[in-house]
Amino acid sequence: MKKLTLVLLVAACVAPGSAGAATARLFHDTFDPRYRSPGGAVATGTRVRLSVRVTGAKALSVTLRVDAADPAAQTQTRSFLPLHRLGRLWSVTLRTPAKPAILSYVFRARVGKRVLWYGDDFGSADDDVHQGGTGVQSAVDAQGFQLTVYDARFTTPSWLQGAVVYSIFPDRFRNGDPGNDYCRSGGTSGCPTFYGSTPAVLHQTWNEPVEDPQRTGVFNRDFFGGDLQGIQEKLGYLKSLGVDAIWMTPIFKARSNHRYDTDDYHHVDPALGGDAAFASLAAAAKAEGIRLILDGVFNHASSDSLYFDRYHRYPSLGACESPESLWRSWFRFTSSTTPCGSNDYVGWFSLDTLPVFEHGSALVRDFFYRGPDSVVRHWSERGADGWRLDAADQLDHGWWRDFRSNVKAYAPDAAIVGEIWPDASEYLLGNELDSVMNYRFRRAVDGFVRTSDWADSTGKIPVRTPTQLDRALHAVREDYPPQASATAFNLLDSHDTNRALFVFTEPGDDGLTQARERLALAALMQFTYLGAPMIYYGDEAAINAPGLGAADPFNRAPYPWSDASGAPSTYGPADTSMIAYYAKLSRIRHELPALRTGSFEKLVTDDAAGIYAFARAGGGAKPVIVALNKSGSTREVVLRIGRLYPDGTSLEDRLGGTTSAVSVGAVRVSVAARSGAVLVGR
Repeated sequence: MKKLTLVLLVAACVAPGSAGAATARLFHDTFDPRYRSPGGAVATGTRVRLSVRVTGAKALSVTLRVDAADPAAQTQTRSFLPLHRLGRLWSVTLRTPAKPAILSYVFRARVGKRVLWYGDDFGSADDDVHQGGTGVQSAVDAQGFQLTVYDARFTTPSWLQGAVVYSIFPDRFRNGDPGNDYCRSGGTSGCPTFYGSTPAVLHQTWNEPVEDPQRTGVFNRDFFGGDLQGIQEKLGYLKSLGVDAIWMTPIFKARSNHRYDTDDYHHVDPALGGDAAFASLAAAAKAEGIRLILDGVFNHASSDSLYFDRYHRYPSLGACESPESLWRSWFRFTSSTTPCGSNDYVGWFSLDTLPVFEHGSALVRDFFYRGPDSVVRHWSERGADGWRLDAADQLDHGWWRDFRSNVKAYAPDAAIVGEIWPDASEYLLGNELDSVMNYRFRRAVDGFVRTSDWADSTGKIPVRTPTQLDRALHAVREDYPPQASATAFNLLDSHDTNRALFVFTEPGDDGLTQARERLALAALMQFTYLGAPMIYYGDEAAINAPGLGAADPFNRAPYPWSDASGAPSTYGPADTSMIAYYAKLSRIRHELPALRTGSFEKLVTDDAAGIYAFARAGGGAKPVIVALNKSGSTREVVLRIGRLYPDGTSLEDRLGGTTSAVSVGAVRVSVAARSGAVLVGR
């Protein structure tokens, strides 16, 4: 269930009581195996040992209260388990349910005539720094520590585990065929209007600014002509970057440049090259060993679509036009008026351009994923390897459980990755999504490389010390099943946020020098951490597209190709040294298996020096030691790694090429300002 914020009364706020109760101290740490073993998310039917330490006044009894929630059924059951004392430690073995659930547990201790509670101390849904780990003692009921219980049969696609994913906004990546551009003289795709009479416009020049809707008052109607042939032309470039999978934002017929307002789910937009262009791209990508992930926008369609047809463009009857329409029951109408107006149906976020589907309808489910020519099956059979699912937390759990069981039956290796910004645990129990876009990772890592807080229209990113970064990432690993963590899209930015380079620019910087260094440092964390590093197109070229009051549409600037028309300096030129750096990170990741499949172990969190270091190891692969320096000065770092490499082992920094030897169980390494090292035995 969603985490609830609870204001806790502590210390000075505790009502008067016996002196014995006042001096009793409780302690529990979900990150420490002495208090919770095994740690993290666990499979159904697992025995988990939970302990709390009680010091000071003697406790008469300690009880564990457990609330088990089923997100789909929206039910919750409560149970109480007595703990047994061994010295100062009180413990109980909890057997997790046979069905997936989100457990929430709190310790209750009776001391004298008083009752004390010990629970989690996070302050909000975005407070990963305080989620899990140690908690807080209180004289009133406490919020629970989360224990995610996932289906023991849960698996995720092996090809996506640790893969390098490249995110493309098709209209802005590469124009491979100008002949299919909207609004180009002599073109094959015409020049559409949308939502009544808004005309589409074409940028005749590639390297030029995007339309500023704050000046013109019109959003998402300007096209640059990027298409699927353009992506196919650059598969060699993407292969050189080490890309394993491409996620494209929507490619189906639509009238806006972002195409999240679908007109027809069974056909690729003609300005992207149509169905033939997808078939060609799918074949070429497969030949290069690159997977294709499509964007599934199943929450809503366009009011200008075949199915709704508010503006009477299609020969068939749309849902808006008549009660007799084949699609009338697919949408949520609030009146029987036809043709419908803006107040006669439910729009996504109250936008009348995006009518919401009736997801409980069997016809809607058959259309999207159950039928013999359903949207998902249709494109899976034509080369789609998986789906990134838009606004996934706005569809109910019943939909996603049915979606998974059906899709995995005919496409068992398909990736199912949801767009969910906060904690997504309730969707990752093994019976819904494989994983999510890891915006929790973004908030932690972007905050780490900065030296001050950042805030924009998408929210706040607080600055993070090494300790805070480690705690935040640990909280995410603890919440999510390891199978889901291995396939999470670890992003620094996306088409919905400001560009990373802009976010990493701070007052007092020397131009973009420091911002580029912060980008490189954040990318190093992406490529050495567990999960799937996601590159938003152009970030590897240090594309410079600052937001002007809002992220969208400035974050969707055209890739600054030097051989395209216009001035590449508009958003570039492409930084070839940064491209080479990203390619090197990918190469290191592919050459060192521990970076894709190894376990994670913190080595150093030195807040004063700005150093964060960790190890990736396991499965017989050579251990990899990573050190990150967020400070503005070179740091000498001592890493105690005797359990990973014996004395005398020579370690090579795969980034800088220097070597150092293990001595007395430690290695000393010099890390430049806003940089890092990746050490592995030679």
